[in-house]
Amino acid sequence: MWYIVLIIAAAGCASMRPGIYHTVSDGETLWSIAGVYGLEVEEITEINRRIESPEKIRTGDRIYIPGARYPKSVKRAEEKKDFIWPVRGEIIKEFGRHGNKRHLGIGIKAQEGTPVVAAAGGRVVFVSEAFQAYGKTILLEHPGGYTTVYAHNREIFVEEGAEVEEGQKIAEVGMTGRTSQPHLYFEIRFGEDARNPLHYLGS
Repeated sequence: MWYIVLIIAAAGCASMRPGIYHTVSDGETLWSIAGVYGLEVEEITEINRRIESPEKIRTGDRIYIPGARYPKSVKRAEEKKDFIWPVRGEIIKEFGRHGNKRHLGIGIKAQEGTPVVAAAGGRVVFVSEAFQAYGKTILLEHPGGYTTVYAHNREIFVEEGAEVEEGQKIAEVGMTGRTSQPHLYFEIRFGEDARNPLHYLGS
């Protein structure tokens, strides 16, 4: 059929793995499209080099989706939300695939005891004093289908079910769980899909 692409050449790229073209519909974003096809935004922008930034796609644009076999319907368009930094520091773990590993969040280096604040207002849906390799962990649920994760904390100052405001202190940086240095592990998720926090955090 017309939408199946077996082999394709593109400017600036010798070849691409088989895939299809997705035509952007009204209300879709690159984040919602990537989520439906099970890809990272970076994977799509890397192969579609004409996309200047994820925010600049428009209705009617045709976007190459590597690995896809047929077009999918994007049932729920993501309304991109802005978050504040939960803590400031050097990024010591980057989002995305690194060899055989895939990081679903980022690691932000900070001194032990540094306040960790809520990246946006929301409700505490999970608190653990020893959550697997993440140690002391908090999950916040936010309007619009987003969730944020804060891990490796030294102390936690909120309880499940509590409502928190943006910028409210919820924990302190620590090194609980499986880590060799004090830092905050931070995730942003839309539904079940992890998002690169650096695309959502303000300057």
